[in-house]
Amino acid sequence: MSFVKYGSRHAGKAALRREMAALRDRIPEPERHLRSERACRHAAEWLRERGADCFLAYASFRSELDTRPLLEWGWRSGLAVLLPVCNTADRSLELYRVRSFDELKRGAYGVPEPDPAQAERWQDARSIGAVFVPGLAFAPDGSRLGYGGGYYDRFAGRMRASGGAARWMGLAFGVQIVPEVPVEPHDARLDGYITEDGVYRLPRRGGCSDGGREADAFQ
Repeated sequence: MSFVKYGSRHAGKAALRREMAALRDRIPEPERHLRSERACRHAAEWLRERGADCFLAYASFRSELDTRPLLEWGWRSGLAVLLPVCNTADRSLELYRVRSFDELKRGAYGVPEPDPAQAERWQDARSIGAVFVPGLAFAPDGSRLGYGGGYYDRFAGRMRASGGAARWMGLAFGVQIVPEVPVEPHDARLDGYITEDGVYRLPRRGGCSDGGREADAFQ
């Protein structure tokens, strides 16, 4: 795949969003299901290796990687599974512990979100061991192209201020990994990303990622 250079970061982001959304939409539904399950297995194994007992994920929307296998694994394993609510007033994320899909409703932008009337509000950001981030494109240097709202960038700032040490991982299909992503100073960087092909951890200072392996979390 070739990527066009644009005259500004803003134009570059908009064009890449359109291109990557169309690319993701073209993955056939059966193939999307298989790739999603493999990626979620890698994510579950990675969480087990880290000993995390609390993680923040997201409920999938449209052609995003389906996170349901990961959420279900977290519930079966007794982990605290957190999902965000988008507060459109100040573009911040509010976290809730969710124990089943019955606690979700359609929220801002049509995305499935926790129902505050049913889910438990979660205030302790420092207890989160991992954050799985959605997006349209991810690059090997940890940069990410989201949907343009800046919700996760703001939340990253909140976590840093609270002293949180969670690992931030993109969760996506392999076709969403691109050579580079247009970034701005406020854009948060990730610690790695997980696809159907494995777990790729980014070193703290330069270097390249290390590959994951097939997980057995669902066996």
